Amino acid sequence: MVTRLRTLLLACLLLGLAAPALAGRELHVVAAGIGYRTDDPYALPEARVLVDRPGQDVSLVLLDRGTVHWRVEATARTVISEIILSGPRPDDSEVSLSGIPMTGVRVRGLPLVYNPWGRDFRKLVAAVTDGSGTDRLHSFQGSYQVRADPLRVDRIDTTTEGLARDYLSPLLADTRDLPPGLRGWTELRGSADPATVAFDESGISLTDPSGTRRFPATADIPAIQLPVTGVYDPGSQMIYAITYGGDGYLYSVDTRTGQWAVVSSLDEYDPAELLYDAENGLLITTGAFSRPGEIRVFGLDGSRASVFVPTTSFPGLTDLFDYGNEHGPPLKPRAYRDGWLLLETRAAPDDADDADDADPDTGAYRIYALRIATGEVRLLAFGND
Repeated sequence: MVTRLRTLLLACLLLGLAAPALAGRELHVVAAGIGYRTDDPYALPEARVLVDRPGQDVSLVLLDRGTVHWRVEATARTVISEIILSGPRPDDSEVSLSGIPMTGVRVRGLPLVYNPWGRDFRKLVAAVTDGSGTDRLHSFQGSYQVRADPLRVDRIDTTTEGLARDYLSPLLADTRDLPPGLRGWTELRGSADPATVAFDESGISLTDPSGTRRFPATADIPAIQLPVTGVYDPGSQMIYAITYGGDGYLYSVDTRTGQWAVVSSLDEYDPAELLYDAENGLLITTGAFSRPGEIRVFGLDGSRASVFVPTTSFPGLTDLFDYGNEHGPPLKPRAYRDGWLLLETRAAPDDADDADDADPDTGAYRIYALRIATGEVRLLAFGND
């Protein structure tokens, strides 16, 4: 809630700064973490920007960590109608346009980012496009540490998809050729499993409409280290569970007898989520940590298949976390049909005040179809907070 209110207030502030009619105005964003030191030991480090857009009306957003003097110049016939200075500490920085100090340009709260991807970049795009009345950034460039040469704003970037406010809608895939069992994926989204499996170092607890049963680990299996999750198949009355750390194992438990067994060693593969496909006798895992697209398929008949899809190949997945600095949310396998795997992922609350009360069926989400044999990914649906 705190984050959403902060974003709303920021958007309102930007609307107040913007001119009433911005049709045709270009919106360019430049980010610099640390300016370069001049020969003057008492001067702020500087970041120089040259705006070279003759005949265009430009709105310029400058982002830094604080203690930077932005020296902005414009070429002939380039009009800079608006400058906004933001970042973690805008009060500690200065802006001059053609040598004239600018006042009233500081706005608190815009995130400082250096690349056009990740959760904070999406917040930046949303905030500044709300404030300027445009549907995209016309360019973005970021540098952790700038040099004496000026950063040039001299073109419109038409190739970086993420500069658009809504860049995912055009990427939604056709579903007509997907297996029939996946075309009704909306019925699967957010559906709850009637059975709950609680997996710990000493065994598994299964809770279903009949009550809770406990299945202690038996001495004939490898010790359980770092249990991850488990699933229950009511048809066969079997539980399947996965661990990571060391070799890692895929275990099975027969709830009729309490007998444990090892389906397979995971060979140091770290899984995050597990799906059992009863129709084909397949156990499907997705990867943990920085490799959510490392998918492995274990057949109860001993067959094996795997595919690795980079995080950046899932459209919009990097929007859900601080890509490059933290691990993303896991991909949850929801259904498997004829070689296609339905995957769902949801952003974790990014505000500590909201984390304990978060509804697992709200917030930003992405739904994908992945073809195991080829690694082809299709974006089926998305939602943003």
